[in-house]
Amino acid sequence: MVGRTLSDIRARLDDLSVAVGPYRVVSAKTGDGPFPVTGRQFPDRATAAEAATVASAYRRALRRYDPRVTVHDLVVTESATLDAASPAPPRTLPEYCHSVAGALFETLSDRHAPVERTVMDAYLAAAERTADRERLCLTMLERSADALARQLSADEQARVLLATAERLPTRSVGDEPLVGTLESLQRTGLLREYAVEPVPAETGRRSKRVTVEGYRPSLSSDRCPVLPVVVELLRRTAVAPSITGTTRTAAGWEFVVATAGDMPADGLSVVSTRV
Repeated sequence: MVGRTLSDIRARLDDLSVAVGPYRVVSAKTGDGPFPVTGRQFPDRATAAEAATVASAYRRALRRYDPRVTVHDLVVTESATLDAASPAPPRTLPEYCHSVAGALFETLSDRHAPVERTVMDAYLAAAERTADRERLCLTMLERSADALARQLSADEQARVLLATAERLPTRSVGDEPLVGTLESLQRTGLLREYAVEPVPAETGRRSKRVTVEGYRPSLSSDRCPVLPVVVELLRRTAVAPSITGTTRTAAGWEFVVATAGDMPADGLSVVSTRV
């Protein structure tokens, strides 16, 4: 990710920043804004969250060519009001998408840099076509899920998504981790409605049929990116699920989520109605 792509990232940061704004992107450790966000200001929290994701990818790219470059844990802060070491939780769909994408990019940069580059290239291309902030953040999640599904094995996906979840604040487990997962996605605006029903369990498995309506990430009429569901679930339990039995409905999707037991993880990034 050098040459054209780094220039594009800087140009994207130019587009996101304003001359005077209430939000900045800073290091959680030092409270300073490292290059390429030094001195930059942003008009709202969602825009600053996007800038943090982009700037982190920029610094990780530089580090591959100069190990002395520090990859900071970047957070959004409101001028003179927020403690940089204690960022507020995501409150909008773009904020949520970029918090997940940022954690995923950081994980991918360790061992799967080509996948990270694939996603960032797709994001930059999408940024040239749309000014819709929500559509752009959804594109980042969709392209991330697609890249993982196409380039990594199921075991590699499980390791990457578990590491991604571990970089995000832990969620309280409760009695129903799957219900908690779907509630969180509903609050962020990623889906409109959901239902969870038990299904006859295979030996050692706990299986639930999930119906989601108004689920906004989509790759095609028969491919559903479930990466956000899996990451949220892994924030509550370290057991990678198996997602199967996918059906497209008039208002969304149905699929079976199984956890526990000795079956391998499956359907972690993208599920399909095609067998």
